[in-house]
Amino acid sequence: MKLSLDTVGYGGYFTAVGESLPLEEAFKRASDFGYDAVCIYAHRPLGFPMDLDKDRRKRLVNLAKALDLELGAVVCCTNYQESNHVLIYSREKEVMYTCACIDMAKDMGIRIVRVLAAFYGYFQNPYARQGYGAPAFESRSRRVSRNEDWIEAWHQVRESLKEVALYAQDRGIVLALQTHPEITGNNEATLEMIDEVGVQSLKVGLDLPLFESQDPDFIKKTVFSMKDLMVYSHSISIAPNFTVGGANYSWEEVEPGHPKDRCKWEVFLKACKEIGYDGLLSHEQCSPIIVKGHKLGDLEEVDHRYQAAIAYLKPLVKKLNYYTGHKE
Repeated sequence: MKLSLDTVGYGGYFTAVGESLPLEEAFKRASDFGYDAVCIYAHRPLGFPMDLDKDRRKRLVNLAKALDLELGAVVCCTNYQESNHVLIYSREKEVMYTCACIDMAKDMGIRIVRVLAAFYGYFQNPYARQGYGAPAFESRSRRVSRNEDWIEAWHQVRESLKEVALYAQDRGIVLALQTHPEITGNNEATLEMIDEVGVQSLKVGLDLPLFESQDPDFIKKTVFSMKDLMVYSHSISIAPNFTVGGANYSWEEVEPGHPKDRCKWEVFLKACKEIGYDGLLSHEQCSPIIVKGHKLGDLEEVDHRYQAAIAYLKPLVKKLNYYTGHKE
């Protein structure tokens, strides 16, 4: 296993006053911090394909080589559902965007493109809890009570994933479908989606923090169910916060090894090693950081978290005799 830095943390999406860095500076930080690879977050202001012409792509490839970095993955946030208006073609745009990311990956010698099935920016859409068993995707109706809205949304995502997976396969690119709400809300659903799509280029991006449980036996079982499918993984931890009565009222992202980190990283990494996973563990920071004084974190805090993550993970993968990088 090698360790990678996902550049999403430097996009300014969650930092104070939108502080951001260009990809070139993010690459340099990845090298300085001791990461083996860097992953391109394929959205503005970082790595949107239309913003990276052939010359800049070539310069980025050369910069990565000069910094002794592998180019690990192109990372997309995608939502392959139809919009709620007949004249808004969001699904077609997502397919075109994904194809552009696949082409960019091909140009830059990158093998993996990470995709999501459906993502509203939150873990559930506003109607989800009004469903009858399955999440709802529209307001209460007979369709909702029959789960027809959910089935329709599943089919929309499946059709789009098949389209982009075939496009990727023609270009020698592997898609890593990350288990992530809303359609693929758990790992079982992700496996079902991949089976129904039925295209060899569609594989799994498996992230421990998004597991349904942190029970060691569950972690092992889940990882083993992804044998021969797992091609990518992110590291971050989701820490729940509780009221004085014990009710979960909020959550926050913390880096691996943080006092509030609940993830069983050693169990997960041992299981990954046992199934022969030899890809990346890519650290990301992709939600708001609230620091002392109740302020949004800045780029210095983002730096700190990327450094803290590798300071915890690299000794752990070395302890397990699982580290295949060469950076000290």
